[in-house]
Amino acid sequence: MIVGKFNKEFHNWTSGNKEIDEFIQQTQLTANKFSDIIEWVPFNKLTKIKYLAKGGFGTVFKAIWTDGYIYGYDSTNINKWIRNSQTNVCLKSLHNSKDINKDFLEEVENQHYHGGDSAIAIYGITKNPQDSDYMIVMQYAEQGSLRKLLDSKYYDLTWISKIDNLYYIANGLYTIHEAGLVHKDFHSGNIVNESFCSSFITDFGLCKPVSQDSNSIELFGVLPYVAPEILKMLDASGKNEIKYTQPSDIYSFGIIMTEIFNGYPPYYDIPHDNDLALKICMGQRPETKHEIPQLLLDLMNNCLDDRPENRPSAKELVEKLKQYRNDVSNEKTELYRQVKAIENLSNSNEKFSSRLIYKIHEKANYTSSCLSKSLNLQKGKQ
Repeated sequence: MIVGKFNKEFHNWTSGNKEIDEFIQQTQLTANKFSDIIEWVPFNKLTKIKYLAKGGFGTVFKAIWTDGYIYGYDSTNINKWIRNSQTNVCLKSLHNSKDINKDFLEEVENQHYHGGDSAIAIYGITKNPQDSDYMIVMQYAEQGSLRKLLDSKYYDLTWISKIDNLYYIANGLYTIHEAGLVHKDFHSGNIVNESFCSSFITDFGLCKPVSQDSNSIELFGVLPYVAPEILKMLDASGKNEIKYTQPSDIYSFGIIMTEIFNGYPPYYDIPHDNDLALKICMGQRPETKHEIPQLLLDLMNNCLDDRPENRPSAKELVEKLKQYRNDVSNEKTELYRQVKAIENLSNSNEKFSSRLIYKIHEKANYTSSCLSKSLNLQKGKQ
């Protein structure tokens, strides 16, 4: 029924680009449930557009989609979809996407099909008439990025909510890895929160199959989250061969763990430069600024192990964090005792604000960029 309805509507719209039209039509023809549907969203159906942030590869806006996404079908009226009208959405504009390429559609496809329930939902594609850039229309996460949540509400987060966040993030990463992919740009700015304890992965722009990574000669990312073995690949005089692996995503997850536990961005008070890259390669990790339950500290350190083969898999992370979600509320468990000891210590220190107060170094950068152009590890070793 869904397929037949879409078939009849193909002549009513066009993106102006054959590749996008065919891509959207294919998703509609193969949709097994309403959440599988991707639509062409006319730009005039988007109102109250508000700039949110600019990243290394795109700009993000908030808007209201007047029609809203499809969530049902009215069987009593064959011409009527049931929509969630006046929906808040997130618009991601990809820089210089006027001439569409396979990378744009790959990002949509990877996030839509391989992100699972822990990836932010994609509703459709639109085009900004002002600059002709294409935009991805996505679910809007009310709490914003994980980084924003930690900045504003860190002291309101319980250990239960911290573990819940880590579980959902790990579950999303597991889904990506099970599809044979590597995220490659995994950091707190690419994780968004619908609530205090519900995290979603976004920004699949660099996500690629493991088998495609060996030919990459450029290293993109946010330095504090890049695994040491990846940074060491820049140490090939002049001719880099960057091979991302799933364990490198696990290292990034470990850095995200330090961020959730500490509240602060990793290495926020020092320059993100050659010197830091060398120190990471030599074993430096973010400083622990708050008490952390030993079981969680051990798991975090395992993710940050210098040897990729010693890091847990995403599946092992999900299993361990699922166990910890239960244990943290069970007074018979060691994790419960460790958390209670820390909470009792924290309760004795009066807090006047939920917000963290810190100053980011002027040469610290948390936006994805081409690190192979800014770093020279050979020079740093001389």
